[in-house]
Amino acid sequence: MFGLMPWSKRKTALLPRMDTPFGWMPEEFEKVFTRFLPVPEWGYPWGLTMEEREKEVVVRVELPGFAPEEVKVDLVGGLLKVEAEHKEPAEKGKEEAERRYVKREVTLPPELELEKLEAIYRNGVLEVHVPRKAEAVARRIEVKT
Repeated sequence: MFGLMPWSKRKTALLPRMDTPFGWMPEEFEKVFTRFLPVPEWGYPWGLTMEEREKEVVVRVELPGFAPEEVKVDLVGGLLKVEAEHKEPAEKGKEEAERRYVKREVTLPPELELEKLEAIYRNGVLEVHVPRKAEAVARRIEVKT
């Protein structure tokens, strides 16, 4: 308690060290919280970027090795869902086919024209272009003196 006071000149860390009797507690609490409440380290999952431009929003999803017919794009409300599933035929020594599955989701901003959504798949990257509504496009206003 006294270690949190601003006039204290204490040079030690606020959390106990691992060699103290309860030094294991911060690490265990972190394990519990990350197990039940996973928080991504990045803003978006790996392989997903969202770029907001002046007149549109572009979502890019990396899907290397998938054919265009294996990619499925769904729009539910303001949630964009991208799924890709690839099944390779079973080899002679294997009983089951190898399956690869990728699923990415992103919530789109509300000021978009979702009816005009356009998806383009090129070189393993899916680009989804969504134009902004006309009233949502920023415009510069001249300042008079």
